[in-house]
Amino acid sequence: MMNNKFICAILLIVFSMQTYAQPTEVYVSVSGSDSNSGSINAPLRTIQKASNILTKGGNIYIRGGVYRETVNVAHANQTFSSFNEEDVIVTGLDKIDGWLEYRNGIYRANFSSFETEFTQVFVNGVYQQMARYPNQINNNMLSVDKESGYENIEVFSGAGKDRIVNFTNMPEVRKNFWQGGYFRGISGHGWMNPHGEISSSEGSEIRVIPKLQEWSRNNSVVDGSGWGFIFHLNALDVEGEWYAKDGNLYFKPPSNIDPNNLEIEAQRREWAFRINNKNGIVIKGINVKAASLELIGSNSRIEKSSFRYIYPYFTREKYNAVFREQGGLYIRGNNNVFTDCYIAHSWGNGVSLESGYGNQFENCIFEDLGWNAQFTSSILTHGTNTTIRNSTFGSTGRFHIRFQNKTDILYNDLYDCMTLGQDAGCIESTSGGNYATELNLAGSEIAYNHIHDSTTLPTDNGRKQFVVALYLEDVENYTAHHNVIWNFKTNVKPDGTFAYLGPRRTTIEDVFYYNNTIFNCDYRIRAWNRDRMGGFVNVNFINNLYVNCDKDLESTNVLLGQLYHSSEIVASNPDEFFVNANLGKLNLKAGSSAIDAGEIISGITNNYIGAAPDIGAYEFGQKPWQAGAQIKRPCFVDEQQACTSEPAEQSAFTYHTIPGLIEAEDFDLGASGSAYEDSTNSNLGGEYRLDAGVDVQETKDSSGEYNVGWIAAGEWLEYTLANVQSGMYDIDFRIAAQGLTEGKTISVVIDNQLVGEIEFRGTGDWQAWQTVTLNNVAVEGKENALLRLEFDGGSYNLNWLEFRKKQDVDEGIDIIFPGGHVDQCNTTAQCKVIYGHEATDCKNSKSVFSVCMCGSVRCDEI
Repeated sequence: MMNNKFICAILLIVFSMQTYAQPTEVYVSVSGSDSNSGSINAPLRTIQKASNILTKGGNIYIRGGVYRETVNVAHANQTFSSFNEEDVIVTGLDKIDGWLEYRNGIYRANFSSFETEFTQVFVNGVYQQMARYPNQINNNMLSVDKESGYENIEVFSGAGKDRIVNFTNMPEVRKNFWQGGYFRGISGHGWMNPHGEISSSEGSEIRVIPKLQEWSRNNSVVDGSGWGFIFHLNALDVEGEWYAKDGNLYFKPPSNIDPNNLEIEAQRREWAFRINNKNGIVIKGINVKAASLELIGSNSRIEKSSFRYIYPYFTREKYNAVFREQGGLYIRGNNNVFTDCYIAHSWGNGVSLESGYGNQFENCIFEDLGWNAQFTSSILTHGTNTTIRNSTFGSTGRFHIRFQNKTDILYNDLYDCMTLGQDAGCIESTSGGNYATELNLAGSEIAYNHIHDSTTLPTDNGRKQFVVALYLEDVENYTAHHNVIWNFKTNVKPDGTFAYLGPRRTTIEDVFYYNNTIFNCDYRIRAWNRDRMGGFVNVNFINNLYVNCDKDLESTNVLLGQLYHSSEIVASNPDEFFVNANLGKLNLKAGSSAIDAGEIISGITNNYIGAAPDIGAYEFGQKPWQAGAQIKRPCFVDEQQACTSEPAEQSAFTYHTIPGLIEAEDFDLGASGSAYEDSTNSNLGGEYRLDAGVDVQETKDSSGEYNVGWIAAGEWLEYTLANVQSGMYDIDFRIAAQGLTEGKTISVVIDNQLVGEIEFRGTGDWQAWQTVTLNNVAVEGKENALLRLEFDGGSYNLNWLEFRKKQDVDEGIDIIFPGGHVDQCNTTAQCKVIYGHEATDCKNSKSVFSVCMCGSVRCDEI
């Protein structure tokens, strides 16, 4: 029979296991220890240890500091966040110490076993250039200028294992000076990048063992002139350059500086976080540097985080490399969300979304990506039901967004694509090598985007320089509407284009381009009828406005006639249509022939104003929709940037007086939230005050040059006042508003004291100006004051306001100003009724400051 004590012990153990509470939160600090409990007062040292502990999920709070680790997320439903928004950096970099002098001012230290093909190096937090001929001296990685580290080259095919490259202006160097280095070029047709290891060199000629298959197979698109560079230890001749070779890192520090006194870091790890088949992960407020994110899982959220210097230089065997070969944040899963993130600086992609559905990218900034060009994208996605919205896409080597399957691209600002390779577009989808098979985009929507200011490199013979806003080749079943596209022009061969459709050898169907505005491009629509086997069915262009963009191109002159066009305007003079085309303000001006000239399209032109929808992307009378991210570019202390989160100090734009007229656009200097509050980040009118986000436009009023427009509820403006005279005022406001809607209000506040509020109705049109008056406003005399106008009740425009003095307030009378003023009487007789025969006068009887006087003092003070 079992001993009773033994049974009790077993029961106690079981009971303890059942009642033991798993932790739900742990803390991590660079000053902690993994032997600690993980409490706020005894934090862990590594994020990995924290992830291991929270087996049931929970919160991991990370204190400020640099964490040099790869976090393999151990359990689902974990949240990794910076504690109290402290600066947390998770990096693939390790410090490199033990520097010894090598030769000619170059030092050497041991460094090996890094996870990527090449590494990258930082000194005191700042990115440094790999040793290169010619030298990269301007840190612009997306240019082929000499200062950007490119030289003119000629590339040749050939027999055997080597290929020949000639550097046009290379100085004389000894034979095989460049042997063992790496060559990379942009040549021939300009959309493939020949590269490989240098087997030998002599004079200006190098021989290269090609890594790119198309080059080794003598594909003719590679041959020709272009631009290129060499990575090699012998190119290490500039302070700050480095080179990794044979288990050593070489570095040339500034003169007379011992590199052991610098913080030199090199990338060893490829990943900062690896989420492998774990769902419900949150990463919040984390800065990832010189590393990437692997997310294989679903229902995760990455927010308010940054990813910088994501992927170092790399080589590739094929033109259309697979996802992992391109670097970038790697994603495979469903319903993951990236929001309020900054993704920048990489030789490869920004994001590589290989598969999954329902993934979202919102309010993010992507910029300075794709230094390797060829096939790189800010976002490359083959997922389904992907949404990309309200994000900003800055300079990139090739594509901004390259996609297949159902993808909605909405309210984004995309510019400066295709900097390092021609024949592609900012937004691209194509059937690729399957040019006889159309790709179904399953109702994808591309809408409310700004796509602008892009050019590209010419081919070696100058016959082509093709850069496209919407490069949608052989794809069908999508709608592109309400996009604003401008400045697609090229400088060697006119080749900048609004839309390229294919269809090559396919027949594409159900494609709709509605209410787009296009300005300043070389071509409107391009098509390629490959082998005369292409066709269009139900491809419609309606309500589009083309200004200084009037040519189409299709060599067989067959396909363009299959397109349906209706209610479109093709014109050459932007001043007839736009508020300010030079500043990219392509909303319609009053009197434009595009107003009320469009067709009603169900689901597209809903809520139009007037007799009919307008032609183009903006509806006149409505505040222009906004494209791009609403977050600001972060400032990174580790990169020696001077950072401040405080708004710019408010100061007077001009000193206003009361009485007097105040132009609405002459509000104070200062940042949003300091001198003004506006619902948009930019000046939508594009006039006068380009230093601020307040919307100022040219006015059609009989007086004044400008007005503040697109005023919305909750906005306000402040004005510095000087020499304010005490008295009773009427305040005139010069206003205009579409329609006749009532309930619009302006509140007048002086030194935080409400002095009056006026309500008015619309005037019938945005430039139909009327004067409305706020009567009997008491203003206290001051040498200096601050006036604020607070706006409510819907949209309207304001040209000016004027304080007109009605009467002085008698000296010697103690007037209580707004917040407690009195209005006791209209006549002396009324005072006698109240105070008897001692009352002698009703002072200021015609104003709201009237008081009953008993001799020389106020009756209510006796």
